[in-house]
Amino acid sequence: MNPDQALQELYDLQRFSIKMGLDNIQALCNFLGNPQEQFPSIHIAGTNGKGSTAVLIQRILSLHGLQTGLYTSPHLVDFNERIRIDEALIDNHYMASFWHSTRDLILTRKATFFDATTALAFKYFAENRVDLAVIETGLGGRLDSTNILRPRAVVLTPIDRDHEKQLGKDYAGIAREKAAIIKDGAMVFSAGQRPEAEEVLNLFRHRPDGFVFAPEQTRVSNVVLDGDGINFTLTDLMRNTTYGNIRLSMVGEHQAANAALAYLSARWYLEQIDFRFSEKKFRKALANICWPGRLHKIASNPDIIFDVSHNESGFETSLKYAAKHYKDHRRLLLLGLLSDKDFHQIAAMVSKVFERIMVTEPVSPRKMDAGALQEVFRKQGIEAEAIPELEKAYRKASKNLAENEVLFVMGSHFLIGELFKTIRKRT
Repeated sequence: MNPDQALQELYDLQRFSIKMGLDNIQALCNFLGNPQEQFPSIHIAGTNGKGSTAVLIQRILSLHGLQTGLYTSPHLVDFNERIRIDEALIDNHYMASFWHSTRDLILTRKATFFDATTALAFKYFAENRVDLAVIETGLGGRLDSTNILRPRAVVLTPIDRDHEKQLGKDYAGIAREKAAIIKDGAMVFSAGQRPEAEEVLNLFRHRPDGFVFAPEQTRVSNVVLDGDGINFTLTDLMRNTTYGNIRLSMVGEHQAANAALAYLSARWYLEQIDFRFSEKKFRKALANICWPGRLHKIASNPDIIFDVSHNESGFETSLKYAAKHYKDHRRLLLLGLLSDKDFHQIAAMVSKVFERIMVTEPVSPRKMDAGALQEVFRKQGIEAEAIPELEKAYRKASKNLAENEVLFVMGSHFLIGELFKTIRKRT
């Protein structure tokens, strides 16, 4: 089967929408010989920072010599970004072969796009005999397709509200859904959490397999931001070791906390398999990391920043960066949201930071209409220009920026990914 045709048919599965549950993924994996049982894994859940933490863990382990798989979602530009081993993305022909061999079962069961891509990732990692795979949940945890894993370790990034239709608005309830990926035999590492989520996770503190809250075992200090990353000091309180002047090529103070969580998880795993931890390789992994779309500067003087933040807590983090790092600039925003977000709250948040706002539409069936989003701002007494066509909106927003201006483009992977495609076509 032609890879382009196979990929299009795979994308067509999205018509089944979000259907949470483990029956379909279990049936697919049974058909494939249960590949998820053929490699060790680290399983990651949370609301924000999942992808960044996952890629940090993978790069640390990969540079230590382990062949390490990585499964994340969604992608920005190419589907292949979701599934990789070390730095190599999955091959189109492998994906097409997988679709050809499983298509009938997938369609008969009306399995979702995420069911199919998860089974694909598991099979790919098993057949390539990875030493370890780092697997990110898609949505929630308990009923997420990835939750048939029996991981060696579970990593929980900050838990907040998102996908409220599926997970609700109650922080404790959301935390219980995310914590459901914790299995017997798995060590657990958690980021700092809001009190309601921490109360839920405290129930796991004394489990025999181990539980670590990263802020109790590490300290991050001396964080210095620039336009291309951060420098910081990391202290490992458990090992009484300090690493000064670490360079991380990700932007935003919150990424230092993600790096600390990744460090604890990756170093623990190396010790479990009797691999010596190398400070040099750890530093190199962080300095050379590439994870586009997260406060990503794509142009300088004047600066243009792409950011995939799409929920309130994500916006809060990015807006703090914008206000602090660009306090002497006139800040402009191009915003596009999906219709399932709390757009009233997001509108109130961004209006406090940006002097001029333009709204547009992500390339997604779930997009929020630009006119409707403009009306949300209008009802809050804020003027926002609406241009539904994304490329046209970006051209206008980025045209003739003055030296003292900065443009942020925010709201969705489906917004940022499409703009990356547009920029790539032009170069």
